[in-house]
Amino acid sequence: MFIKKALSLNDKGQYQFPHHAYLLVGDRGYWKKILTKELKKLLKIDNLASSPDIWWQDYESFGIKDAHALIEREARKSFGRHGRFFVLEISSITPETQNALLKTFEEPAPSAHFFIIARSLEMFLPTLRSRMVILTGAEVSPQVPRGESSATPFLKLDLPDRLDFIQSEFLKNKDKSKGEIIDFVADLEKILRSKINMAKITKDEELALHELAKCQRYLQNPRSSNRLILEHLALILPN
Repeated sequence: MFIKKALSLNDKGQYQFPHHAYLLVGDRGYWKKILTKELKKLLKIDNLASSPDIWWQDYESFGIKDAHALIEREARKSFGRHGRFFVLEISSITPETQNALLKTFEEPAPSAHFFIIARSLEMFLPTLRSRMVILTGAEVSPQVPRGESSATPFLKLDLPDRLDFIQSEFLKNKDKSKGEIIDFVADLEKILRSKINMAKITKDEELALHELAKCQRYLQNPRSSNRLILEHLALILPN
């Protein structure tokens, strides 16, 4: 596994990481399973929540206040010999917040290790990406399936039914997170690509793929409107 490859022993017999920050791109469930398993092995514990050296948080929107809290915790000393581990599951993050993290990721406290789990690489600025080792699920193992996607029946609906679907499935459903909407749009693109003959792609199909990619980038911004993006896709995507 990737943590085993990243670890090495120093002259005191302690584990050390050649890099302090990793960006884990892809399916959250896949990375959570791997990271949980490997951290338990490394720290020799059964419950990660019992370790004061692990700070694992899930953010719908990672903002400036969250960045300041991370920076404050990162400065504390570790209790164990392996250092402190910060695992951040992030659905969206603003450019301003990323800029606030640059110094911390450039010059972290000794023994601080960061693992950011995110669906997309494009949601991060190049300046922040350059401070992390980037790994994708595809490099190690196939992603864990999320189950049947609602994207397939959505594409078969006409416009009024699509708008009703968006309203009931995403806008009125408070249990739906931004990350699930991003997954839905990513599934729309995957399904549409599988149906298109790229050698004979039409202008409408090319436009649809372009808009799907653009909407996924917009969704990474916490200030973006889920309603406007989803209704736009309902209008322009072919049946």
